[in-house]
Amino acid sequence: MKIGINSIICFLLLLEVVVSMPTFPNTNIKYVVDGDTLLQPYYRNISLDSVSNNVKYAFISLHGDGRNADTHFNIILQASIDVGIQDSVIILAPMFPIQDDVVQYNLGDDILYWSDSDWNAGDLSRNTQTNPRPFRISSFSTMDTIYHRLINNYSSLEKIVLTGHSAGSQMVVRYASGGRAEQNLSGAEVDFFYIPTNTPSFLYFDDNRVLDEGVNVFEFGPSDCINASQYKYGLENLNQYMEDTGAEQIIEKFKTSNIIYLIGKYDFGGQTSTCARMVQGSSRLIRTHVYFSYIGYFYGDVVYNTHQMVEIPNADHDFSMIVFSDCGMNALFGVGDCDLYVDGTQLFNHNPIANAGANQIINPDSLVVLNATESYDQDGEIVSYRWMQILGEEVTIDSPDSSYAQFVFPHNSSEIHIQLQVEDNEQAFGLDTVVIIKNEYPVADAGEDQEVGFSEVVILDGSNTTDENNQIESYYWEQIGGAPVSVFSSDQQVATFFSPSVVGELAFSLCVFDEQGLSDKDTVKIFISSLFINNEKNNTNMNKINLFPNPFNSSLLMGFSNVGRSPIQKVVVYNIVGEVVTHWEIKKEENIYWDAKDDNGFEINSGLYFISFISENTTIIKKVTYLK
Repeated sequence: MKIGINSIICFLLLLEVVVSMPTFPNTNIKYVVDGDTLLQPYYRNISLDSVSNNVKYAFISLHGDGRNADTHFNIILQASIDVGIQDSVIILAPMFPIQDDVVQYNLGDDILYWSDSDWNAGDLSRNTQTNPRPFRISSFSTMDTIYHRLINNYSSLEKIVLTGHSAGSQMVVRYASGGRAEQNLSGAEVDFFYIPTNTPSFLYFDDNRVLDEGVNVFEFGPSDCINASQYKYGLENLNQYMEDTGAEQIIEKFKTSNIIYLIGKYDFGGQTSTCARMVQGSSRLIRTHVYFSYIGYFYGDVVYNTHQMVEIPNADHDFSMIVFSDCGMNALFGVGDCDLYVDGTQLFNHNPIANAGANQIINPDSLVVLNATESYDQDGEIVSYRWMQILGEEVTIDSPDSSYAQFVFPHNSSEIHIQLQVEDNEQAFGLDTVVIIKNEYPVADAGEDQEVGFSEVVILDGSNTTDENNQIESYYWEQIGGAPVSVFSSDQQVATFFSPSVVGELAFSLCVFDEQGLSDKDTVKIFISSLFINNEKNNTNMNKINLFPNPFNSSLLMGFSNVGRSPIQKVVVYNIVGEVVTHWEIKKEENIYWDAKDDNGFEINSGLYFISFISENTTIIKKVTYLK
């Protein structure tokens, strides 16, 4: 019978995930302030406003971010039927609509609604220009009201259980610490229980957070996250309801509250960019264990008289799996065996260290190989591996339970996150995540088109080539048009050639390859113009340039006459890729002795160099070879 029920519930939960559309009941809890009435939708088997002396147990179940209060109601109802108490129980599943729901689901203007992030922290309901309401009320005040009506209307009531899953479980924890109903109803002969399940974050009472998740008993120290102690994660900047309760009362009440923390053994999710959560632990499972250790650290072992924790075998982030487990039924209804309760010191052996490998950059439609062989366990051995996709376009992982796994990277996907879970021989777990990123094509840039004269050194510059997620592995320059020239360093980012003494157009192609073999091309045009002719015959000064010796191995004499109508003004030495090696400003007729050093005083390498002798309207280029 239980298997069938669980299958139905799991189907309902799956349907909710796919459709993502909460349903709203036609029954409501009424709140009246100064003659104005607002309503809160809720599911129930008996009206909260009924009067009965047959009801012994009250269960309030709080939904998560999906606002699936109907699913919560059905799960608790079926569980009460399974244990045979359906005739003596009232089950309530209140809804906390958010602002988007008001328009999307055409909610009436008398329906309460909250912020999408703080409804579970006791914040006030909303009242905006577009969706006005006559008053605002804290979500914790609604809980106070529910508790009061239960006590007043059900005289035989013996036990009230507040439970919730995921986002709802955070409300359970916070209300267990700051809610005022239990204090205000202290005269009632009723037991109050709080049962959060699969809780994403907890309320801490100082600035200490976990230092090391791998120790037998968790150690704590100050957090370096500036928001870690802000409410809803700490006691700084409390909202109005919690401020009215007061920090001291919050701390004292929480110590004595009857709380059973239920967490799925496989609930490894909950990763987020919010540091205030991540400093509480790397997953929901870890955070629950850490917090259970923390309260012993903060209060001492006396806290374990009222606080218990259960790790539910074979359960992940699923409310029905938690409730219908042996320990879930024991915690909620007091039936069945459960020997998995732990105290604050019986937590983990040293967790195994999962290593999912380095992040990868992969070409579309290529095979991705996942390697977990660098994972290890310092005080035991790894007995199982499990690869799980947690983000990105869905893929099929081959051999997901092996140290090696693989899948094909989708063509249209940009990023895939794969989580590795390893389990050791003491049933402790380690997690790691590898990110697989789509390799984008490089973008070749051959530079701007140029106009040059005859016999000039022309520089082909591909330095503006880019690649989003890789390095450029190779460059290849190729002449594709015009009078043939010899290109120097054609396999480098920057190449050079001498312009021919022919007016016309040259074209060059730059092809680049990244580390994964993806390529791109770009072209550049070089225009040879008579307006830039450098003609040695037209200038007697430029005919008198002498280089001796050539080749040279220690120093080079550059001799020239600077008498005439176009004196040399500057001499520049370039290397084979067009970079300036050294230069001289010429102010009078002189000889230049070059000691084969660059402008920084470092000796140059052997090879071919180009020396430009520049006058006002003429440039002459000479070649010289340096041999060490």
